[in-house]
Amino acid sequence: MELEYSDRNSRRSKVYIAVGIIVALLVAATVFIALQASGLTDEGEVEMRQVVVAAAEIPGRKTIDEADVVMRNVPIDPTSDAALVSLDQVLGRIAAVPITAGQLISPNLLASTDLGATFSILPPGEEFSDSMPDLRAVSMTVPDDRAVGGTLQPGQPVDLIATLGVAPAEEPTAPEPEDGEEPAPDDGPQRVAGPSTKTTLQHLDILVRNGTLYILRTDLATAEKITQLQAAGAQFTFVLRAAEDDRTAETEGSTLDRLLEEFGFPVPEEAELP
Repeated sequence: MELEYSDRNSRRSKVYIAVGIIVALLVAATVFIALQASGLTDEGEVEMRQVVVAAAEIPGRKTIDEADVVMRNVPIDPTSDAALVSLDQVLGRIAAVPITAGQLISPNLLASTDLGATFSILPPGEEFSDSMPDLRAVSMTVPDDRAVGGTLQPGQPVDLIATLGVAPAEEPTAPEPEDGEEPAPDDGPQRVAGPSTKTTLQHLDILVRNGTLYILRTDLATAEKITQLQAAGAQFTFVLRAAEDDRTAETEGSTLDRLLEEFGFPVPEEAELP
C-alpha cells in the first residue's frame, strides 16, 4: 500500500514564518519612527573648541609651565564655557588650588590671571563686587622663630600677636594731706613702662612668603592698623590656626605683672647682707 504525501504541515510552517517576518518589520518600523521623532538619528556634527587642559596633576601654589598643560578639543557646552583657550593665559601663572590631570583650566583655578603677578587680592573663584570689603595686600617681616618655626606657607590662615613697648603718662601725685586731713585713698598699683602683648588681628590669609617677609590679604582699615603698629616698633608673632576654625577668640592680653601674679613668680627683693 502506498502512503499519500501531504504538504499541509509544510504550508502551515510557511504561514507562521511569513507572519513572523511581518511582525518583525512592523516592530522595526515603529522603532525607526520613534528614533526619528526624538532626533537621535540626526547626523549633524558636534561643534568643538580648543581649551587648556591639565596634562598632569598640578599642586597648589605651583608655577604652571609648558609640561603641565595641553590644548584639547572638547564639545561646546556650558561645562567648558569658562575654560581658557590659550596657553599664554596659563603659562607662568600660579595654581591657586591643586588641579587634577585632565581638568579644564579656568580662571578661578589660578591665583592670578595678570601677567607677572604671583597672587591675587581676591580669593580663588571670587569675583569683584561693590559690596565686598576693601581688600588689600600688606607686607610685614616676622622672624622664623616667631612664625611657627618658619613653616608657614601661602594659603594658611594665621592670627597676629603684637608686643608693644608701652610708656604710660605719669599720673599726678596726690598732694600731701595737711594737718587734720585724711590721706587720699590708694588707687592701687601705679602703671609703669614695659612691654604689653595682645592678639591684635585674626583670620589673616598669607598670600606670599619670601623668607621672613610675608604678604597678607586684609582690608584697608586693618592694613592701616598694621602700618601703625610697625611704626610704633611692635614685635610681631604669627600663630597658625586650623583652616576650619572661623571663630574669633576673645583674649585679655598679657603684661609682666599679670604673669607674675598668675603663675606666682617670686619677685626679687633687696637682700639684707651682714
